[in-house]
Amino acid sequence: MGAQAAALLDAGGPVGDVPPPAPAVGRLRLEPPQPYALDAVARGHGGVGLAPSAYDGARLHRVLRLPDGPLPVVVHPDLRVTWSRPTAHADEVRRQLHTVLALEDDLTALHDACDRVPALRGARAAGAGRVLRAPTAFEDLVGALSATNASYAASRRRVAALVDGAFPVPEDVARLGEDGLRARGWGYRAPALLHLARAAADGGLAVERWRDRTVPDEEVLAGLRSLPGFGPFAAASALPLMGHRPRPVVLDGWLRRQGADPGAYAAMGRWAGTGIWLAVTARRWGGGSGGRDR
Repeated sequence: MGAQAAALLDAGGPVGDVPPPAPAVGRLRLEPPQPYALDAVARGHGGVGLAPSAYDGARLHRVLRLPDGPLPVVVHPDLRVTWSRPTAHADEVRRQLHTVLALEDDLTALHDACDRVPALRGARAAGAGRVLRAPTAFEDLVGALSATNASYAASRRRVAALVDGAFPVPEDVARLGEDGLRARGWGYRAPALLHLARAAADGGLAVERWRDRTVPDEEVLAGLRSLPGFGPFAAASALPLMGHRPRPVVLDGWLRRQGADPGAYAAMGRWAGTGIWLAVTARRWGGGSGGRDR
């Protein structure tokens, strides 16, 4: 995440293309773990502003792919969920949003590690550390690839060019071919995206399996690094999107400019990279002003 996305997320206002209000036809309520703050989860990283997701400063807007077609849903701060057309698939809405909102993540090990760093001792009380995810690993990988060496605005345009309602399945992206992807603004990233889509579509790359917590972190990270276009930082950024996994200690230019010092988080062990991210984004979860290690 670069400075453009960070400034937008830190400001606390709308992120992404927020749709106009629509009357609620259906609703359900999710039961979050406590403590849980939708605002902190939504503003944790720039994925919240990539189509078909947006955040209006209080509510998360998201289009889900259901058996009866795309369904725009709104997640309210108290985790009420509303939608504006009839659907017989409320259970699938619930299942997908459990993934999107990281409701089933067990943060115990992360918070135990945070307790060893003075600047992060408030993380447990705040429930910090949950990561907003897409309903599928494929969508999150496309977003991560789009963000490599790019401004946030350009990344958002590239992803939006693929989306018509719900996020496309790998087969739909693969059918566009390299020329079609280049025409949608993917440029030199088009071959890498086409490789990812084809491999996911034909089963040669079981990316959804990477969200299975029985698969070791090291295996998932190696799989990410094997993908064209995924260097060390892109793979490190994508790993927490593959389920509740520790972020490796890999710094890009933006993190370095925040004064992130890996040595200050060495006591966190395998969670050190996640600790760095929590520190530089602390203002979003109530942990302080963010920025330099304190």
